[in-house]
Amino acid sequence: MATAEVNWREDILSKLQERNRFQTDCFQDLIAQHNKIFDAVNALKHENLQLSIQNEKLRLDGDRAGGGDSRLHEKIQCLEQKLLTQQEELTELHRRKGENSQQIIDLNAKLQEKEKLIVMKDISLAENAAKITSLQAEITLFDRNNKELKLLNEALRDEHQALHLAFTCLEDKLRKLQDENRQLVERLMNYKTKDADRMNEENENFLKKRFAKMQKEIEEACRDTRGVSPEDLQEGYGPSCQSTIPTKACVKFDAHDGEVNAVKWSPLDRLVATGGADRKVKLWEISKGTCESKGMLVGSNAGVMAVDFDSTGTLILGASNDYASRVWTVADQRLRVSNSSRKRTDTLPRSRKRTRAVSNKCPPPPLGHPVARSFIAAVSGPAAA
Repeated sequence: MATAEVNWREDILSKLQERNRFQTDCFQDLIAQHNKIFDAVNALKHENLQLSIQNEKLRLDGDRAGGGDSRLHEKIQCLEQKLLTQQEELTELHRRKGENSQQIIDLNAKLQEKEKLIVMKDISLAENAAKITSLQAEITLFDRNNKELKLLNEALRDEHQALHLAFTCLEDKLRKLQDENRQLVERLMNYKTKDADRMNEENENFLKKRFAKMQKEIEEACRDTRGVSPEDLQEGYGPSCQSTIPTKACVKFDAHDGEVNAVKWSPLDRLVATGGADRKVKLWEISKGTCESKGMLVGSNAGVMAVDFDSTGTLILGASNDYASRVWTVADQRLRVSNSSRKRTDTLPRSRKRTRAVSNKCPPPPLGHPVARSFIAAVSGPAAA
């Protein structure tokens, strides 16, 4: 930095010397001529003074001589002529001296202006030098920041490549898991279709047996009434049974914020489970004409349409309007199983028809039914157990 400061100082000094040389060389002849003229004027003044003295002496001598001779008179005229010529030259020299003086004054004014301009240029050079120093410091700082940003960019690029590779691997795993999940869903749908077929068959057999039993009982009843006369049937016998339909509500309470879609008594305790449009299953204890809330089971994404207990009263099954069924435990009121029965668009129409046939023919079996137990065991695994 010190070397740079010395260099620009020497550069300024050399430029100033060159400028002085350029601006004074053109006036050297004029100044020398002015000095010569000034010396000549002084010499002529001195010579004029001497000639004036000689002229006076000659005049005095002529007056003394009483007219003198013609030679002296000619000499006097010659001297007067010479004096006149010298006076004219002196006048011309005075005029030229005035012009030169005016030129010198003008040149001095220009010189002062140039010096002021030089001072301003020096100040500007100093300010520019300070700016250059600050800009060089900023350039150094920016270079350092640029290098750091390049290193950070390289690190981010490497991290991005690593994350991209990891994302590609995870995407492949996700695709494989989705394929596996699709296969498992298809297998599950096949199992449900088989269970639905078996359930339909059991329901049909049950209905056939029940119909046959009822028909047999009707036939036996018809045989028993053959020995009774119509008069005996009309007189002497009252009604064999009376209606037991309740006429007054024992307990009335607001179970849900909206509509109540399902109600189910527990097989063991005096516990009632209600399901409503507010997507909740609530537990109530009914005793001595009062109702007390025992808990709230959440997790459904739509209104609960049906609820049911298992045979032990420890599990609650709820079916909601979002094509899903869920199983909660009564003790800790936690969701144990959430199974969605929503079908994909590529499911076989045959399975839809079979499932629809099951829902149309009979209601879903209770949790104590063997089919429901096998379904819960297959879906929940260790959680339901």
